[in-house]
Amino acid sequence: MSHALLKKACPRCKDSSVRTYWASVKALARIAGHENVPTSAGWLNEKLLTRVRAMPLNRFKRFAAAGVKAAQMYNKTRPKWLEAMSESTNKYAQIRESGKRTKREAMNWPEGGYQALNKLAKVLHSEIQYLEKKKTWTSSDLYHYQKYVVVLFYSKHALRGDLADVRYKKPYGPNWIQKVGKGYKLHIGEHKTSRSHGPIQISLGPEISAALDVFMKHLRVLTKHGYLLTTLRTGNRLQRADMLRLIRNTTKERLGKNIGVQLIRVLKVTSTRKEIDAAAALQKEMGHGAVMQKKYISRGGWSH
Repeated sequence: MSHALLKKACPRCKDSSVRTYWASVKALARIAGHENVPTSAGWLNEKLLTRVRAMPLNRFKRFAAAGVKAAQMYNKTRPKWLEAMSESTNKYAQIRESGKRTKREAMNWPEGGYQALNKLAKVLHSEIQYLEKKKTWTSSDLYHYQKYVVVLFYSKHALRGDLADVRYKKPYGPNWIQKVGKGYKLHIGEHKTSRSHGPIQISLGPEISAALDVFMKHLRVLTKHGYLLTTLRTGNRLQRADMLRLIRNTTKERLGKNIGVQLIRVLKVTSTRKEIDAAAALQKEMGHGAVMQKKYISRGGWSH
């Protein structure tokens, strides 16, 4: 089985979403005891679903959705998997709306919240700063500096896993990064909600730009694939699943917490809760929505 079948079963899904679903389907197959994804749907049975239902909510939600996608891949309908996906999605939405943390989030919530990632990035930088004076790097040097770059990026910007799909060489594709003046512009044209929310464009700050200047100088020498992130030994692009694993492994090793990008996104928004609450209160007071409120902001100057 290959992810091409999953793409065929989900023609409206973005390539990035298909890759994410496929990684989850493969992981679900391993949970069921299969080294590879089976060629028939028999493994999507009630015994496996019972195991999935017993998982922490984040994993329950992930693997219930994977079961549904896998069934679609076989051209089958699995009503009980659909029910489980709906149940997990609703439970997750209720927790988000209540402001409470899931059990998994509570277990892995770092001391200091989102700021813990910034502190971790500083520690990682202190350990590899000597490389910045080294003229010639090995692939191992590049990979270790890359770990710092990734953690630094997510300590500032809480994207999903889209950083793994970014190219710095032509042809750029939908997700790319370019040097602009002394900094960098990041363009994410293909992401989970790009159809409804459009592309994500970020002007990266001086700290990340300085790290990228160092990193990309050696990346160009040691790799040919044109992607921003790379593997250690093979010189191939770093796949999304591997980048996500890098983040989780690093936070687990250094902070004692298994922090994935979903939790990073929760940490980021939580860190701006006061501003969000204040904006919501102002919207309610003035009787308008976020779009109108943005239109009311005065940025100086005047209109002819």
